[in-house]
Amino acid sequence: MTLAAILAPLLALCVVARGMGFLPALGVVTAIAILVDGLEPLQQVGAGLVLVFSIGPAWFLSYYQHDGVQERGGPAVPFLALGLMVVLLLASARSGSAAFPAGLCVVLAGLVAVTCRHAMVWQWAGLLTCINGIMLAGVVEKQIMVVGVTALAGCVIALLGGMCVHRVMPRIAVVRAPGRDGDKKKGKKHKSSQSETGSTGAPRPDYVPKPPLADAESEA
Repeated sequence: MTLAAILAPLLALCVVARGMGFLPALGVVTAIAILVDGLEPLQQVGAGLVLVFSIGPAWFLSYYQHDGVQERGGPAVPFLALGLMVVLLLASARSGSAAFPAGLCVVLAGLVAVTCRHAMVWQWAGLLTCINGIMLAGVVEKQIMVVGVTALAGCVIALLGGMCVHRVMPRIAVVRAPGRDGDKKKGKKHKSSQSETGSTGAPRPDYVPKPPLADAESEA
């Protein structure tokens, strides 16, 4: 049992409480917990996949505008996850297991986020939290099949979540661009109107309109 294995469930609780913002920290701590026992190929692949599934979606989501809507009943959800973690620890201690079930605790926190949260981004973070927990448990138990299936499921979840975010949420660049273009167009129209009229809106004294004959000759 290492410090990283203890911190991983705590950061999973932070994901349940605050959403996607704590997912990169959870991925880093999970990767450290995977690599602390050795640097075998299975451990290196698992740590790399955990970092990709944790940092990539959070970086992708930073290009989109959040609605900022708070979840209802938010303060009670992390305590529910914490209570279930305590029950899991007591059950593992009763069964005589000497290992700390860090991966199962992370998976449990992710399932609570998916079940009790209603926002799409929050549920996406909960599913990715489950991927971190299953990957940690699979690498610790040296289950190659579990790691492979989890990697495939993580790719599907990351891809589908990114497509949903791209369809629902507006991009930050697209939101800001029309306002700037509109200001520039308004500024050009205002300057052109001021060149022909005075500040009060009346024609300037030195303004001389073009005669129709000159316009006809210029068109010819």
